[in-house]
Amino acid sequence: MSLAEKSKREHCPKCGSIMMSNYILVRPGKDVEVFVECAVCGTFTARYGLHTYTSEDPYRSYLRMMRHRRFSSGADAKKKSKEFSTSLWEDYEKVKKIITDHEETRPVEDLLEEMD
Repeated sequence: MSLAEKSKREHCPKCGSIMMSNYILVRPGKDVEVFVECAVCGTFTARYGLHTYTSEDPYRSYLRMMRHRRFSSGADAKKKSKEFSTSLWEDYEKVKKIITDHEETRPVEDLLEEMD
């Protein structure tokens, strides 16, 4: 089995749609959980646990993640924030390119097993 990067869109197990609604559950002291439901037929599709959450505002997301860390300087914090943002947008473009070139069709569970 290959450990190459793979990408896929979530598909409804009932109707096959890729139109999904995400329900985000935030509880004190626990990782964020995302419950995915088909926006077409309402079927439960998946639940994901998130260790981190990044929005379209990567700087704000980065500051939230770094709230409890100390930096040696403001310049160091700014540099790491820039790297975080750059990496985020590069990965976002990469996942879209992988889907365009060769979208994975196997279930996410199979992809996760392959990574173990």
